[in-house]
Amino acid sequence: METELRRAVLSRLNAGGETRFGRPYFVSRLRREVGCSESEVLEVLWGLVGDGLAYLDPSGQGSSTDNWHWRLSSRGLRAVEGGSWEPQDVDGYLARIQREIPDLDRLVKLYLVEALRSFEARTYLAASVMLGVAAERAFLVMANSYAGSNIPGSTSMAKELARPRSNYFGLWTEFRKRIEPVRQTLPDGLADPLTLDAVADLIRLTRNEVGHPTGRIIDEDTARIHLTIAPMYLQKMRKLTYHFAQNPLQETA
Repeated sequence: METELRRAVLSRLNAGGETRFGRPYFVSRLRREVGCSESEVLEVLWGLVGDGLAYLDPSGQGSSTDNWHWRLSSRGLRAVEGGSWEPQDVDGYLARIQREIPDLDRLVKLYLVEALRSFEARTYLAASVMLGVAAERAFLVMANSYAGSNIPGSTSMAKELARPRSNYFGLWTEFRKRIEPVRQTLPDGLADPLTLDAVADLIRLTRNEVGHPTGRIIDEDTARIHLTIAPMYLQKMRKLTYHFAQNPLQETA
């Protein structure tokens, strides 16, 4: 209910109309339209203020707080108008992920949610590190599926996965080396070089560089780009995982 109410509040604020602070105005209207209590509406509104998505505009009313207006901030406007992969709209982002990847790995989702919440809190370094862990987990799920398949190179990939390793970018490089000879045989361009290189860059930056105490700073734009294109990575990893799973390694007698 809270997620739906939050999106309803954002939508109504974006639509304009009566947004005065006094209870008989915006809060009362939302309560009737959505079918909830006034306290629930107020909790969401103040939560949006805390997240930097909304604020109270005195509108020249001085101390007459009843006539102050609830407004969307510039961040709030981006959350409403930026599209379904807008990381500022955490609930909308996760709802679309759930629709498009309903069986998303539990750990991938755990770290993805942490990345989004960190972005929402403006801790962009933490957001990138958490997203890197999610990307790493998605890759490992896919790599293990490949290692258990009959696709050429899978046996040697299984050996690489069994090695103790702290550098996951190195493991990704080993995967690329083994998949390249059969890349053209994979369906639907699942291993196109552009996507593979993008995933490699994400893992390298967020796990090998940002994930260690190097002092590197991640700004809002960089973190936003990572989160905006991350669903494409996750979809590709999922499709590759299923493709390999459908071609299991046959045990010999």
